Amino acid sequence: MADIFISYASGDRSRAEPLAKALEKQGWSVWWDRTIPPGKSFDQVIQEAITAAKCVVVLWSEKSIISDWVKEEATIGKRRQILVPAKIDVVDPPLGFGLIQAADLTDWEAESTHASFVGFLSAISDIVG
Repeated sequence: MADIFISYASGDRSRAEPLAKALEKQGWSVWWDRTIPPGKSFDQVIQEAITAAKCVVVLWSEKSIISDWVKEEATIGKRRQILVPAKIDVVDPPLGFGLIQAADLTDWEAESTHASFVGFLSAISDIVG
């Protein structure tokens, strides 16, 4: 079981990776879809991972706000009350997610002192411990 499940659009993979590494540096285990084992179905592995995760991080971007997969994963996090969203592009979250404050990581460049990133970590810590 991972502490954090990261949901993002596949086209944002290169932007999700530095965030995954930064979260791992904090001592948390992170699951993102780079670990689908051979012989397993994509949806089965995602269902197991998101169900077991303590926190769901969603990266809102131009690509992810139109992704059914990302919206579904965000819905699961919201329903479980473990959703911590972050914007990596200047976008409005999809309908149903606009009332949940998202960390503004649009100008984050993997620096640990970035004000919004510090708040983002704090929100995750409140959920994960």
